[in-house]
Amino acid sequence: MQPVDWRDLPPLRAFEAAARLGSFSGAARSLNVTPPAVAQQVRGLERHLGLRLVADASRKLRLTDEGDRLAATLNSAFAGVAMAIASSRKADQRRGLRITLTTGFAHSVVIPALPEFWATHPDIPVSLEPETRLADLATEGFDLGIRTGAGNWPDLRAEMLCTSRMVLVGAPALLHRGRPLAELPWILNSAYRDETVWLAGHGIDPDRVKVIEFENAALACAAAEQGLGLQFGADIIVRKAVEAGRLRVLPGWDDLPQTTYWAVMPPGGLRAPAAIFLDWLRKRLPKETLA
Repeated sequence: MQPVDWRDLPPLRAFEAAARLGSFSGAARSLNVTPPAVAQQVRGLERHLGLRLVADASRKLRLTDEGDRLAATLNSAFAGVAMAIASSRKADQRRGLRITLTTGFAHSVVIPALPEFWATHPDIPVSLEPETRLADLATEGFDLGIRTGAGNWPDLRAEMLCTSRMVLVGAPALLHRGRPLAELPWILNSAYRDETVWLAGHGIDPDRVKVIEFENAALACAAAEQGLGLQFGADIIVRKAVEAGRLRVLPGWDDLPQTTYWAVMPPGGLRAPAAIFLDWLRKRLPKETLA
């Protein structure tokens, strides 16, 4: 690449626009400024170069030979820049999105809604990577993350998407027998020890019940639907199963905490496809508690 000393380059857009459109007024409309402002910049360019570029500006703009040559060069250069930017944007959009997110949110919220997103944005590929670990967005090349927590991850930007109350659910086939909860099996998240605290708070000894452990919320929900145990789940994750009758919410557990979901972004601006996706997601998820 050839070196460019930007200090030697004066403002050139006003002159190129005036030459291309044939008048200071046309350039002013194109640049959203006033005709005197365009004329001032063109005269300033002439003084900077020590050249006369405009022969007549009274009606139709007429350039000098030097002005014609400079205008042609600038038009070609600006057109090349515009084409390079457009090409880069198209290539960037074709690259699509890489999103790391919780398994439950992917399974219950994003995947069912993707057809809606692609109906309006068919040209944006979306790659979802559901996982329980906290991925390093910057070094692993993720555009966006969706996490639960307090929203205080170092060196990342976090925006709250929604909150959802926790509920206790079980399959109707498991619950219809009327057995005490302490005698039923439980599906617990091995990475979330607060669940055993909730059990103890309701008079159930976590060491005396049968426990199946899952870290994957989607698999835990599927296991609960099969009647393998009672499950603590965010309402947003289990809601469709409850509405379909595959799970029932147990009353008497209204003291469970809420879960907050965050959109997590690397420092700096979002790529255009990521910004489009995040705007779409914001509109689908009200910020108030989902219950």
